[in-house]
Amino acid sequence: MEALLKAGRIAASAREYGASLVKEGASAREICEEVEAYIRRQGGEPAFPCNFSVDDVAAHYTPGVNDDIRLRGGEVVKVDVGVHVDGYIADTATTVDLSGRWESLLEAVRGALEAVVKIMRPGISLYTIGKTIEQTIRKKGYKPIRNLTGHTIGRYLIHAGESIPNVADRRLFYRRIQPGTLVAIEPFGTPGRGMVREGSVVNIYSLHTLKPKRPLSDEERHLLEYIVGRYKTLPFTPRWLTTEWGEKAEDLVRALWRKGALHGYPILVEVSGAVVAQFEHTFLVMSDRVIATTLVEGS
Repeated sequence: MEALLKAGRIAASAREYGASLVKEGASAREICEEVEAYIRRQGGEPAFPCNFSVDDVAAHYTPGVNDDIRLRGGEVVKVDVGVHVDGYIADTATTVDLSGRWESLLEAVRGALEAVVKIMRPGISLYTIGKTIEQTIRKKGYKPIRNLTGHTIGRYLIHAGESIPNVADRRLFYRRIQPGTLVAIEPFGTPGRGMVREGSVVNIYSLHTLKPKRPLSDEERHLLEYIVGRYKTLPFTPRWLTTEWGEKAEDLVRALWRKGALHGYPILVEVSGAVVAQFEHTFLVMSDRVIATTLVEGS
């Protein structure tokens, strides 16, 4: 409990700090690396690379070794951060609108998360959560992203198996969140079609197997052993490896991905090219109450 609550406090603070850095001319790399350093200074570790997804990119963008974006002004930016303390995770996100045009979209998606905070309880059905999110977003004239979901969380596992929909799915009417569950609820909303597809950029990876489908070189095997020891099953990015492996870290990671040792997370892009907003909190569901570990006043 102590580790979970500490991770939540750090994540909430890092989320707000990251949002404060989103300004015209800012570099995604500079912001993400500053947020990740902030997490470490506060006594946590990043549970995954800081996500800095812009406009129609809904999720999974983080700068690569040689890949970065700089804000021109007028973008809609999602800052998604995760923190772990001894493997106990908090996952949270917010959206910043630099254009001033999409405040109603942000209100809709933020309102959907706030509505879930109000109804969250032990034993609540996944259908009820999804219905609440969908109705709140649609009332403002927008669509939830149907194929993006919240998720349960385990120790050193950012996705622990159960998906929490952002739409009313009657098939999940009797699926309930049981006491003892840690869950991230993350509504996404858009004025577009409400679906995402995979893009071509992949800068986030996690361990897939210790028995890849193709033989590894000595250097690849050494890197895989390092990844297992340092990150276990948590996502990481090649830019975290450049101190030890330099710029070839990216090529080595991609080789491990191609050989099946790693899982890659492509960026997720709204299919009609419309902007996307995201807000997220982590909830610890207990037998008698629910604690929103990443909720702070004003967030």
